Formats: sequence, structure tokens, C-alpha cells
Amino acid sequence: MPSIKNWWAGEIDWATPAGQLLQKFLVALPKDRPFHFTLYGSAPLQLTVDRQLMSGDVDLFSDDDEDLAALIVAAKLDKTHGGFYLEPGFELSFRTSPRWRQRAKTVQRDNVTLTIPHPVDILIGKLDRLDAKDLKAFERTIQLTGHPTAAELKRELQNAVDLFRPAFDDDAPNRYPENTRKLWRELFHGEIDIRQEIIEPAIARRRQGYGETPPDYKRTLGQ
Repeated sequence: MPSIKNWWAGEIDWATPAGQLLQKFLVALPKDRPFHFTLYGSAPLQLTVDRQLMSGDVDLFSDDDEDLAALIVAAKLDKTHGGFYLEPGFELSFRTSPRWRQRAKTVQRDNVTLTIPHPVDILIGKLDRLDAKDLKAFERTIQLTGHPTAAELKRELQNAVDLFRPAFDDDAPNRYPENTRKLWRELFHGEIDIRQEIIEPAIARRRQGYGETPPDYKRTLGQ
């Protein structure tokens, strides 16, 4: 299977609403030290895939785990100033594939290094919520690029199998399993068995990597 990285150039359209907002922020930042930011949410798709994919904000976090709230307020680009705004977060807010950093793109603007995750990692992150806007992001990305295919996405979800573990917080259940089933029905017009098609193949590969003999799931399922 070709590398998932090959279909995405990662070129930023700075004329998009997200691009213009980011430029205002970058200009307002102090120039006496370096900054390292990562975008997540919908903004990376608007910047690099489809400028028509809109959102109410631009989500970002500092790679140094710095709380960006004060910097955003100082630039008057926070939610309280109305309109399109920046939403500060932390890397823990971005739940996606463990492979995301190795296929992300980076761009340097003066003293700021900006990381743009690959669309597939942005889309995987959207499975935590998967509202109408998130489904639209999947649809438009696939329409414009042809990716990810069902096979590609299934493989990537196997690589991100820990997203399917039970939630730590009983009041906030893990929505990845049910939302993945919903996505398959809506986009790929079929059903997916999370246990058989994602979890078990991932566990088998993990055990094989440890030098263990993987269980014979086909035999087990045939009993």
C-alpha cells in the first residue's frame, strides 16, 4: 500500500480565514524568543485541502506545553473579542494517531515554527465528536483528494488502536467505536466490526512485534 503521506503537499493557503487570523497572531507575538505551535481541529484542512471548510475558531497548542491564553488575549484574538478567534489548547487535546508528527509539515515564519498535521490525522481526531461539520470534513477531503480510502483509514485506525480503549472518565465515554461505525455507514455505505477489523489485527501485529505468536483469530471466529 502506498504511503499515506504521498497524496498531500501540505502547502498553506494564507489567504483563507484561518491563514489571515494566524498571520495577525504571528505578527503580534514577541520577537525576542522562538515559538513552536501546532494546529489541530478544522484549520489545517481549510489551510491545505479546502478553503470552504469553515469553523468558528482556529485551535492550536504550544509544542512546549505553554499555556497560550495570555498571548492570544494580548493579541485580542480570543473568543471574548468576538468573530473568528483563536482557541488555545494543549497537545493532550489532540487525540489522533501516534504517527502524526512524522507526517506533519512545518513552516517557519520569522521566530515561529508552525506544525500542520496531515489531513488523515486531523480526520482521525474528529472521530471523537463526529458532528455534521466533521462528517463534511471527511466528505470534502475524500472528494478532493481521493483519500483516505476505507482500506487506508482502517489501517490507520489499527495503528491508532489505543484510541478505542475504554475512557478514563465514566462521565465522558469513549465515542471512537460508535462514531467509527457511524462514519462507515455514512461515507463508505457499509458496516465495520471494530473488534474484528481494527482491534484484533492491531493486537496481532503488536504481539508479533514483541516476538509472540499471534492468536489464530480466523480459527477462533470459525468455532
